[in-house]
Amino acid sequence: MRKQVEILAPAGSMDSLKAAVAAGADAVYTGGMMFGARAYANNLSEDELLEAIDFVHLHGKKLYLTVNTLLKEQELEEKLYAYLYPYYRQGLDAVIVQDIGVLRFIRKTFPDLPVHASTQMTITGVDGAKLLEKEGVTRVVTARELGIEEVRKIAEETDLEIESFVHGALCYCYSGQCLFSSFLGGRSGNRGQCAQPCRLLYQAEGDDKSRYLLSLKDICTLDLIPEMVEAGIDSFKIEGRMKKPEYVAAVAHLYRKYTDLYLELLERAPEGTDPEVFAKQKFRVEEADRSVLLDLYNRGGFHTGYYHTQNGREMVSLDRPNHAGIPAVKVLKKSGRNMECRALIDLNPQDIIELPMRRGKEKADNYTCKTAVKKGASLTIPVFADTPAAKGMVLSRIRNEVLIQKLHELYVDRKIKEKIKGIFILSVGDSAKLTVSYGDICFTVCSDKVQEAMNHPIDVERVKKQLEKTGNTPFEFEELQIEITGNAFVPMQKLNEIRREALDKLQCEITERYRRKEADAQNIRETVPAVMANPMIDSMPTHHRFTASARTLEQIRVLTGSGMIERIYADCAAFPKIWENEMLREVIRDVKESGKEIWLIMPYIFRETTRKRYDAGYDHILNAGWDGVMIRNYESYGFLKKRGFEGRIMTEYNLYQFNCEGLAFWKEKGTYGFTAPLELTARELESLPMQDGELILYGHLPMMVSAGCVRKTLGRCKKESSCMTITDRYRKQFMVQNECDYCYNVIYNQVPLYLADRMQEADQIGAGGFRLMFTVENARQTGRILQLYEEEAVYLDGEFTRGHWKKGIK
Repeated sequence: MRKQVEILAPAGSMDSLKAAVAAGADAVYTGGMMFGARAYANNLSEDELLEAIDFVHLHGKKLYLTVNTLLKEQELEEKLYAYLYPYYRQGLDAVIVQDIGVLRFIRKTFPDLPVHASTQMTITGVDGAKLLEKEGVTRVVTARELGIEEVRKIAEETDLEIESFVHGALCYCYSGQCLFSSFLGGRSGNRGQCAQPCRLLYQAEGDDKSRYLLSLKDICTLDLIPEMVEAGIDSFKIEGRMKKPEYVAAVAHLYRKYTDLYLELLERAPEGTDPEVFAKQKFRVEEADRSVLLDLYNRGGFHTGYYHTQNGREMVSLDRPNHAGIPAVKVLKKSGRNMECRALIDLNPQDIIELPMRRGKEKADNYTCKTAVKKGASLTIPVFADTPAAKGMVLSRIRNEVLIQKLHELYVDRKIKEKIKGIFILSVGDSAKLTVSYGDICFTVCSDKVQEAMNHPIDVERVKKQLEKTGNTPFEFEELQIEITGNAFVPMQKLNEIRREALDKLQCEITERYRRKEADAQNIRETVPAVMANPMIDSMPTHHRFTASARTLEQIRVLTGSGMIERIYADCAAFPKIWENEMLREVIRDVKESGKEIWLIMPYIFRETTRKRYDAGYDHILNAGWDGVMIRNYESYGFLKKRGFEGRIMTEYNLYQFNCEGLAFWKEKGTYGFTAPLELTARELESLPMQDGELILYGHLPMMVSAGCVRKTLGRCKKESSCMTITDRYRKQFMVQNECDYCYNVIYNQVPLYLADRMQEADQIGAGGFRLMFTVENARQTGRILQLYEEEAVYLDGEFTRGHWKKGIK
């Protein structure tokens, strides 16, 4: 049986949705007016989305709705059910979710609605995928950072459908782990409002100029289609809900074309040969098709992403963050306000050429071609007097007008029609009958009795011509038989009416097959365990329970001597090669002898290489005497449970628990406590039961966790953990810590969160504890912060931030 691979296209608008279907996409993903990760796309209204669900079903396709943001308690409790219910009834094919509380809510309330785990859930391994599979998830969108073998392992060891990104933009940060935009400008990526700080200029420590250090090239994986198919990827996902319809159509068409080509080659393999070997040898991507994709959008060329590359300079678009176009003209000379050039390719009227950036400008000027210019011909481009130009400089075309018009003609503006069959019977004295069929659906309508013609009986050709006028319906007749008995006569109006009725009923019959009759709706508050009920705070606490996390041994030693700190969370990074580190037990012993608890913080990212190391060193690491373990991802929880870990487990802030449903999920998993998310305000936290939670009240907060390595991009890789700074255009600095044991970077805010002088406000939240997060501080700085919090003092040591304590995210 031929393997089926879904081409999944983005639909940031109704035009893009229709273009994707016309171009051969099997499914589209789109957002509605709420809870989607692209808040600034031309998202569909409720009426448009209901129409879109019927549209894709009429054409045998699917629609997945993005509900892939974090939901605050009031939103989940009061809005989510009402938002989803109309789409559920209409026949929505699946929802894509990030929030574990949303996942829990949907599985209870709409149990027959398939749920896909968004890439925002940062699923990087089998253990995390299996955990979600047990919760009823049917498909996982793998983290974009995974190599092809890591994806294959998830496909082979679970029964989940596997969806992976194959084309388009890459975030620098692991999806779901980015707080950069949130803390710099209040626009949270976890709420679909990312301001894309990774596309801005940064100057690295030791460099004399700014570059786009965090701006990754778009990926193009046409050449990897054979490998991706054989790795078990079920759905090839195209990024681009902010892109135009012609882009969506072209990319969907080409991935459909080459996926089908490979699948056909597998079937055509001669008997006695290995189909995969044969198909891979014959598989080729035409250069003309590559050029189409480059012409539409690229950031300094394409890359194949992380499928075969851990990270590196070749993945980064250091010189520009936006569309680079393709080389189009070479400068011969500049005379005053004119540039004399030679065309390197054929140019069309309305093509746009990007001109060199003038000094002091943030955006380049453009030139729009007035006439067609053949390759090799000369052209004169008017420019400003201060436009820089040098002989031999190559300028790029950033808009190919002919290509765009062609894509509009083929896909964007084309009305898609489904082929149907029909039989029309006219017999004098009997009712006229039109039977239409589409697949296994057949429908017959009848009209009044047919009259005998007084003068001119109707003929077959006139009837056929009239019935074939299907107009704006989604159908056209592939076959239409006309049977006329006797000298029959039917007015044209009657033919129109019978055709209209038949096609309307056929359309209704198709869409009705997808309708759901009712939802198994339950009251959310009745399904939250009683232990999660909001606490009543009768009086102000008399004792503040402080804990602290530490990234270095130096910090751990200072914290061990503090009388204020009751528990220390030791980051795994504090112990280089923890799976064989000989200092582990000594540090744990020293902390315990001081009368404090010490917990291990597992890695931010727990991929296959790390899992193998922790598996081999399990006794050395996990049986070293810890009082508990803090986890930062789903993989770590799955791993610990698989190994039979029975100790206390606590979740870190980035396993976001924005609502009571999220808290209930982890409570049911037996976790001991949680860390409050960093993007909720103090008032919003008061709506959650916080007695088992800890508030982070201090720290240089992690803004990004990335597979990309800034040091490696700069050619300064030493294969050892170290810290450097990058500076943005406003001279704000950020510290980049590369964690080589786990092959990820953490970018920290240079300005610390500070709330020591807000302790009375913090008390109102009713949290089980207050945590100080130490990351880049030295021993002196660590001691100073402890002193300030003991005194609940105003911060006088420089700039600081209140984070989202008062001003939240939208």
